[in-house]
Amino acid sequence: MFPDKLSSSLLLLCGVNGLSYESASEKCGVSPRYFGRIVRKESSPTITVLENICTGFEKSPNELLGYPALVKTDMRSIPMAVIFTRCFHTCHGLTAFPVCPGCGCTLEREYQNYCDRCGQRLDWNGYDHAAIILP
Repeated sequence: MFPDKLSSSLLLLCGVNGLSYESASEKCGVSPRYFGRIVRKESSPTITVLENICTGFEKSPNELLGYPALVKTDMRSIPMAVIFTRCFHTCHGLTAFPVCPGCGCTLEREYQNYCDRCGQRLDWNGYDHAAIILP
């Protein structure tokens, strides 16, 4: 089901925008060979590649896969600033992780385009001055 929806969506986006596989893959930061394999349903993209494709076509994952838009999903397409970082004690000292402004969950990595839990689009412009949440 996933490969079918993704393939159909990519074919439609390429057709509507008049893009070849090569130009679409360049826009998404994916190799043309890998992009073609995804479109032909020979390969499934990693989360990072799916994120790159979403960014390249300026679509949320739900929009890209053709799922109906909900009011919350429409609001999630508006980027929210990441303004908090949560610190944890580890054997190496304090380790900081960014916090999603949409759901409040700790993000696993910095500078991702969307929260992997709630789908909120993220804005990292003010992250250098993020407030620290201590344990």
